[in-house]
Amino acid sequence: MALEALGARRGRRRRDDSDRFEKRGLQVIAVYRRDGQQFSREVIGQEDIAEDVVWIDLFEPGQDEIAKVEAVIGASIPSRAEMMEIEISSRLYRDDAAEVMNIPIIHGLHSDTPSFAPITFMLAAGRLVTIRYTDPASFRIFAARLCHDPLLVGIEDSDKPLPGTAYALSGIGEAHIAENLLIGILETVVDRIADLLETISVDLDKIASDIFSSSARKKPIGTEDFKRILQRIGAAGDLASRARETLAIFDRLVPFLQLILEERDKSAANLRRRLKIVARDVRSLNDFCSFLSNKTTFLLDTTVGMISIEQNGIIKIFSVASVAFLPPTLIASIYGMNFRLMPELDWSFGYPMAIVMMVMSALLPTLYFRSKGWF
Repeated sequence: MALEALGARRGRRRRDDSDRFEKRGLQVIAVYRRDGQQFSREVIGQEDIAEDVVWIDLFEPGQDEIAKVEAVIGASIPSRAEMMEIEISSRLYRDDAAEVMNIPIIHGLHSDTPSFAPITFMLAAGRLVTIRYTDPASFRIFAARLCHDPLLVGIEDSDKPLPGTAYALSGIGEAHIAENLLIGILETVVDRIADLLETISVDLDKIASDIFSSSARKKPIGTEDFKRILQRIGAAGDLASRARETLAIFDRLVPFLQLILEERDKSAANLRRRLKIVARDVRSLNDFCSFLSNKTTFLLDTTVGMISIEQNGIIKIFSVASVAFLPPTLIASIYGMNFRLMPELDWSFGYPMAIVMMVMSALLPTLYFRSKGWF
């Protein structure tokens, strides 16, 4: 099958360079259990992973933690270097008895330095396994909702739809709990991307207001102001491009998950409907990303044009000033010549006359240029 072909291309590469990339710090295995309609979270140490665990969340795992989880799920966990690879066959593939998805996700959106890092999702042995070296807010939000009220993330066993939720679908069954958790996390990530794009749009509107309101000032915009505007445009464009990269992976991820569900259980119509909703959201966000990209380009061109206008205005002032002071320079040069026979040398009013001529020759061109609106 197509999924096995992707796994065959990738092989069973091990974690030879894991130690080189491993962070030193807190290493956590968080597990989630389901008891009826309730979910509970527990952080484990040296103890074994129980059989009723449905979600294993690895945060900055070491070799011991990775080996423990691999023994439970019976599949290889990709190293951090493998998580960063950009080939689609390395991001979405089936390896042994697990489906592996490496998805780049933006985190730290409310900090001064938002960054971009991959997170691995694995479906293995009826469980969801996540491996991450960052702490995005989407995970915290989903985990809190899951433990507080599973209905908020679309998990229940009744046949009635869930009113008032973003994805009002239900009826997953015990056989698809891992897939349902995965889709719930992906829905949360898509919601966070939508919030990010809304924030970028608001910031671009403020930038546009700053640019066009500055054009009404008589005082030219300073260099530092231009630098700040360009930095804001660059930051907005960078975030939009990173969000678009994540959405591009989602475009390939959704058909991958649909194929998995089709192979496992053709009756899992509810999960496929949820994936279709995610796919529609991703398409709409992609269109919005294109709009933001065009707006960023427009604002960048506008800013560069404003810089050119300000520079041309400054150069024009110097050009007009140089032309206005040419006649006084000519007069001063004439009377600065060292010839003996110059009629004005012995004239008592020669010096005041020269001063008046220089002032008038500078004032008249200046008044003329001013009347024309050249400066």
